[in-house]
Amino acid sequence: MAKARLRALSLLCVAVLALPGCATLKQLAVLRTVTFEFAGVSDVRVAGVSIGEGASFTRLSVTDAARLGAAVVAKDVPLEMVAHVSAANPKTNTVRAQMVGLDWTLFIEDRRMLTGGLTRIVAIDPGKSEDVPLSVRLDLLSLGSGGARDLYDVALAVAGQGSLQKDLRLELVPTIETPIGPMRFPAPVVVKRGATTH
Repeated sequence: MAKARLRALSLLCVAVLALPGCATLKQLAVLRTVTFEFAGVSDVRVAGVSIGEGASFTRLSVTDAARLGAAVVAKDVPLEMVAHVSAANPKTNTVRAQMVGLDWTLFIEDRRMLTGGLTRIVAIDPGKSEDVPLSVRLDLLSLGSGGARDLYDVALAVAGQGSLQKDLRLELVPTIETPIGPMRFPAPVVVKRGATTH
């Protein structure tokens, strides 16, 4: 399927070569050269309890520990965070890249967890990059089991805190505006944060 889309895009590019004007060709070049990187996560919360730099279960306040424990008992432990993607338009491009859509799928440890989309326009000037924040909310119980401490440690790993980080991967399908209309990337762009131990 991805090969078919790529072939269709190639045929479209060939057809566009017959159109007058350099602007169209430059915009199509942007479609190929805009790059993406995983830029980290922020605003991580588990059951409403914030996870920041240096967080640990033993440092939780009595109120936060009670809130987390109640969520585990109720079997409703939401994990919320913002996943950041950096979108860059190389300085070799001479036109602004207009990303008008972004479909994404989040994987944690190769497990498909969540899909979403971004509909706001992200304008990227030549030689610049823009932060694209993606709001994530999922059930922490789908990643682990056990008591409050065990699940908190899983959340720490997702947040990139503590002694272990979980592998995070995003599959992105951007849509770029061109003079002949919006064009989706022919295949997903994969960006990830590899699992590491501190």
